[in-house]
Parts: sequence; C-alpha cells; structure tokens
Amino acid sequence: MEFKVNNAKSIAHASNADFKRSMMARGIIGVQNAAPAITTPNINVIAGALQYIRPKAIEILTAPRVADKLARAEKFGKWGDRAVVIKQKEFAGKTSPDDGLTSDGLQAKTNYTYITRGAYYYTTGWLASDLEEATIDGIQENYRADQAASAMQTLAIDRNKFFFNGVTESGSDAKIYGFLNDPALSAYSTVAQNAGGTSTYWENKTPEEIYNDVVAAIKKLYVQSNGIVEDQLANGKIKLAVATGSLGNLDRANSYGLTARAKLKETYGDKLEIVAVPQLNSADSSSDCFYALFDLEGADSTLLNGYIEMARAYPLFTKDSVVSQKISAATCGCIVQYPWAIVRYNGIGQTTAY
Repeated sequence: MEFKVNNAKSIAHASNADFKRSMMARGIIGVQNAAPAITTPNINVIAGALQYIRPKAIEILTAPRVADKLARAEKFGKWGDRAVVIKQKEFAGKTSPDDGLTSDGLQAKTNYTYITRGAYYYTTGWLASDLEEATIDGIQENYRADQAASAMQTLAIDRNKFFFNGVTESGSDAKIYGFLNDPALSAYSTVAQNAGGTSTYWENKTPEEIYNDVVAAIKKLYVQSNGIVEDQLANGKIKLAVATGSLGNLDRANSYGLTARAKLKETYGDKLEIVAVPQLNSADSSSDCFYALFDLEGADSTLLNGYIEMARAYPLFTKDSVVSQKISAATCGCIVQYPWAIVRYNGIGQTTAY
C-alpha cells in the first residue's frame, strides 16, 4: 500500500493522517498520552543521594554530668601516682590561768591530720577503618572525629559516676569514695511529715512545708558547723543538691501562686544554689534524697573533685587500613574535706528508674 507522506511534518500531523492510521493498525507504532520512560527518573544516581541530609546531626544526650557543679574539678599529683594525701591542719591552742610562774602557755600547738585516697586508672579508645570513614563521609560526617569525641564523652561520663559512687578496686588499701558513700558523712535524717501526719514525700506537702524542710536542713548546718556557715555565708554559698525525681515539687504552687523555690529565693537570694542530681533518686533505702552543703568560694572547698588526668591521649596507631587510639584517665573520686559542712535528708519521695 502506498501513501503520500509529508516528510516536512511529524507523523502526527493532519497531512500524514492516513499513513499514521495504517502504521498503528499494523502495530508498527504506538502512541500514549505520556512518553514512555526508558529508566526510573533519577538523573542516573541512587535514590539516597537525592535525599536532603541535614548537616548537623542530632546527638543522643546522656544523663547530665553534674559533679563539676557541686565541686570544681581539681588536678592532683602526676600520672603513675597510686594514692593522694590531703593535708588538714587545726589550730588547737588553749589558754590557762597565769599566776606569773607557770609556762603552760607554751604548750599551744597545731594539729596535722591526713586524708588518704586511692587513684583509679581507667581507659577507653576509638577505632576507624578507611572503609567506615568513606561510608560515613557519604552522610557528611567525620567518622574519625566522632569516634574520638565519643571516647572523650565516655571518659567524662565515668568520671562523673566515680565522683558520686567511688570505685571498689580489689587489692588497694587506699579507698576511693564518692559523694554518696564517703564514710566521713553523717547519717541521713528524714524530713518531717506533712500537716496531716500521713507522708514525708514532697508531692504530698504544701510549698510552705517543703520550704520548711530546706530551712530545717540549713539550720542544722548552722548548728553542726558551730556557726561557721552563718558567719561565712558572705564568702561562700549553700548548694542544695536535690534528686531530680522530686525537684519539680519545688515549683508546685499553692492557691496563692507561691512556690517553695520562690520562697527560698526570697530568703537566701543568690547564696543558695539548687542543683538537680539524678544520682540522688532513690539513693537511700529507695528514697529520694537531698543534700545541703556549704562551700567556701576558693581553695577551701567542702568537696574535692580530684583527678590525676581527665584524658591522656596516646599516639595514633595504624595497622593496614585501621587507625586507633587509646585514651586513659585517672580519678580520686570525691573527697569530703569538711564533713561538718554537709547535711543529708531522705524521705522526700521515691523515683522509679525508667
């Protein structure tokens, strides 16, 4: 069959209608409303590469590290020391009657005592292969840097843990204690019951009753220190370390809008600092606790937050396609230098770990 074809026009033009119908009838050509795709539209790259990757990654947060809020971190000794000795001195002079003949007044002296604590050495590290680094580079992250940062955070988390709980290390005569178990600390007291006599928990107390619990603790500090806390308050600060599970009760308001926190602020101003401490959740007999401690600003800290090294980084080690690094640290835990400047209370609640 012969057709007159207009080669200057497309096959879909009206002048080629007869030719188009014949070709379609024989199945030689087919026309769809949309042109058929040869491949899946993707600009010849994998689908993942077309996704938006936010440059800033979300870091998974761990429990807050509050040891340094309670006591300034302080370096002790040098790498390799197995124990640290804290010197204390007391001026123990006294007077005696003077009859003009006695020389008893010459017996005045200074007493020196020592606190010995052990040193605990611990280590972590990181490792990265060139294959891992190349893979992670595809999501715009520096794998080696992230590995090193993770190792440093691991050391910091454990230093915080050792500050609160100390370390039980077999074979060492020098003990390493923590903020929760230093033997120099006085026993816990239990806060008063509420007005109905049904509970000591802060969740069952009014803001005024919670406020009075804290005031009673600070009053005990005054008495226990023979007035030193009250006399030196201008040169220091009272820190109220509270279990995080019960902390929210300080902000619970009564019908007049009064909260215990606001009342404490009104009474003590910036001389009282409230610190949320997760480690005080169910810290004594499954009971939430709080500590009130007085800390002189400067060298005479009530608590010593001692370390020998926060991080000792060793040289990079390369083997084949793997790079690694060892990072070590050493701590002395928490040393209570002035036990009389701390009081401890339980019975304010009970927090269940999730």
